Amino acid sequence: MKVGTDALLLATWASLDGACRILDAGTGCGIIALMAAQRAQQAVVVGVELEPEAVTQARNNAERSPFSDRVSIIASSIQSFASEPLNQGVFDSFLINPPFFHGKPKSPDPARNLARHDDALPLQDLVVSARKLLRERGQLQIVWPFDRWEELKEEAQRAGFQLVRFATVQGRPETEVTRVLSQWCSSGNADVEPEKEVICIEQGQRNDGPPRHTSRYKELLGDFVVDWPA
Repeated sequence: MKVGTDALLLATWASLDGACRILDAGTGCGIIALMAAQRAQQAVVVGVELEPEAVTQARNNAERSPFSDRVSIIASSIQSFASEPLNQGVFDSFLINPPFFHGKPKSPDPARNLARHDDALPLQDLVVSARKLLRERGQLQIVWPFDRWEELKEEAQRAGFQLVRFATVQGRPETEVTRVLSQWCSSGNADVEPEKEVICIEQGQRNDGPPRHTSRYKELLGDFVVDWPA
């Protein structure tokens, strides 16, 4: 699967301050795991992936990176990984760009379906697995479709998570919100109002030429983009 905007935004927006053990669930090619390793230079990062070819690619990418001594890729479903006692309650941050298509038409490519549709990782399994793996006050950080935002809030709160902050994402100021980035704490004060942010990727309508990215988008991705379009 190609690297997408969802993964880039989550990897750069997520709070990793003080995190020593970070989990990237459904790591795919490993992009979020590697970006987390670059940002949190004290952290050990574990990527968990079910699809065999993606596991191979993620391992190759990790081995070729400057962070090869701190990034490991595990071939497993997140449910199985979370069921292992040694993995429970040890992670500071659980990052996930999940397969969130639900009841949508499918591709003839099984690997693509696994990456995009939630058959193998229903939302309830996702939040329950995160709850098992995170330490006390650990952080679940997720990118999610806006049209299923209320569903995520309900399931996360049912599992005992408290919303800390969130950001709505839209392509341009005049377009609809499509994604929500959110940070949840495994224990916290339910009376504290979560921080809210609006992120626009482009400044406005593009007629031709390269996109005109907003200053916030450039700020988020600044350490990872070699050269912005003129």
